[in-house]
Amino acid sequence: MLFTFSSQKRSFMSVPTDVSAGMMSRNLSDNMSFLPLFLINLDRSPHRLKDVDDSMRELGLDYERVPAVDGRATSTAEVNAVYSHKLNVERYNYDLTQGEIACYMSHRKAWKKLLDSDHPAAIVLEDDIVLSPAFAKLHDAVADIANSKYANWDIIKLAQPFKPKASTPLDAFGDFTLVDYEKPPMGACGYLISRQGAKKMLSRTPFFRPVDVDMQWQWETGAHVLGLLPYTVDNSHTHESDIFSVANRHEAKRRGWVRLKEQWRFFWQNRRYHKRRQRP
Repeated sequence: MLFTFSSQKRSFMSVPTDVSAGMMSRNLSDNMSFLPLFLINLDRSPHRLKDVDDSMRELGLDYERVPAVDGRATSTAEVNAVYSHKLNVERYNYDLTQGEIACYMSHRKAWKKLLDSDHPAAIVLEDDIVLSPAFAKLHDAVADIANSKYANWDIIKLAQPFKPKASTPLDAFGDFTLVDYEKPPMGACGYLISRQGAKKMLSRTPFFRPVDVDMQWQWETGAHVLGLLPYTVDNSHTHESDIFSVANRHEAKRRGWVRLKEQWRFFWQNRRYHKRRQRP
């Protein structure tokens, strides 16, 4: 099923699956109105699906569910195919939980789903979210961005659920402002990702950090992260996500020396990365 934003109804409308991308649109900005909305949800979390489904119905939106990878049921072979414990020990300050590994694998599943389609981009959502009414208005901004000098984007954050990060305004697109970050905010509960962004993130194999932390190391993934303000997605903050628990991250035993070393690495490489981007 394909989904499109309707300018009049402010909703996702279904279109026949046999309609090709070329027939749907003659240019990229038109195609950007036909974006799939992928909702990552565990099979054992129907209550979360219902909560999000109710929110979508209130906004008049449709979506496609992406069954999340269940960390409780994932085999060692499946994990080792995409995750490196060795790199994690060398480059990250704690061992990722099964939930964090499965969370990353779930997002990879959504990215692959995008690449298996004809769509130029997709919206990816986790299931522990709250949507603002403005979420249904994203179509105009996304289409306008596709016709701007920022059309070659990789990832656009739609949420900042945790510690706020400073941002630099780039341009206004209707009711929204496209921004850049010195350091992208943590959290992966809601974002836009383009085909090229999906390819770049999928090339990050094996991974060894949580998915939202990897998005901050932009020079390693090759995927640059922008943001669209005001944010239209937030964590519900009413209970921990079944896909990934932030509490587990904070409770994990830390490798102090690795943490210090990687903080310095991030500081200098992030600084160098932004200096390169500022060059004409």
